[in-house]
Amino acid sequence: MGSTHKDLRGKIAIVTGAARGLGKATAEVLANRGAHVIVNDRELADATKAAETISAQGGQATPLAFDVSDVEQVNDGFQRLLAQFHRIDILVNNAGIGDFVSFPEITPEKWDRMLNIHLKGSFNCCQAVLPSMKEREYGKIVNVSSVAGKRGDFSGNAHYTAAKAGMIGLTKSLAGYAAPFGINVNAVAPGLVATNLTDEMSPEWKATTIARIPAGRLGLPEEIGRAIAFLASDDASYIFGETLSVNGGSYMD
Repeated sequence: MGSTHKDLRGKIAIVTGAARGLGKATAEVLANRGAHVIVNDRELADATKAAETISAQGGQATPLAFDVSDVEQVNDGFQRLLAQFHRIDILVNNAGIGDFVSFPEITPEKWDRMLNIHLKGSFNCCQAVLPSMKEREYGKIVNVSSVAGKRGDFSGNAHYTAAKAGMIGLTKSLAGYAAPFGINVNAVAPGLVATNLTDEMSPEWKATTIARIPAGRLGLPEEIGRAIAFLASDDASYIFGETLSVNGGSYMD
């Protein structure tokens, strides 16, 4: 699969929303570095297809379907994982949706769906995995936030921005709680990345956004995946509660 890094060899990792886009690229990076990756998505067929791609590249992957916003499905999924693998070393909370609308267009239904998938979904998965990580006194949790959660979005998207900002707050709070148990909780805040979500943007909106990026281009999914892999590795053993910006210079803090 190309890389000689095997710093995650033997680790059991789960990536939510990993059937496509950023999640799929992250799962491939983790597998490339030696992890056995649990590929999660809502539909088993989609998760299976992504897992098969990883296997074809020489990695280890297992598909698992559940909806992160449904706490019963999440708890059942993690119970099945622990019964099969006996531990989960790495959790990447990546599952998310895009919805590029201005503030007046945000309905209560849109608001609830956005926060349920991004923020509640991350909370559900963290709460499901934490007891086993505490018991082993080891674990890596990486939440996928967004530059929008730090800066606010240029054109509205208040529901998305609020959800991603909430994930940063969740990261900090949980990091303080989990650190004494040997669990690192951190986040990444990608800028605009070339995935199926950005395909939903209008050409004008995309061009305006790229013009504000010093790097002059969209990020690549694997660039975000490598940042996540770093935070999921023991190289980041003394990093707690941080949100790593990976945004081409579009927001510097």
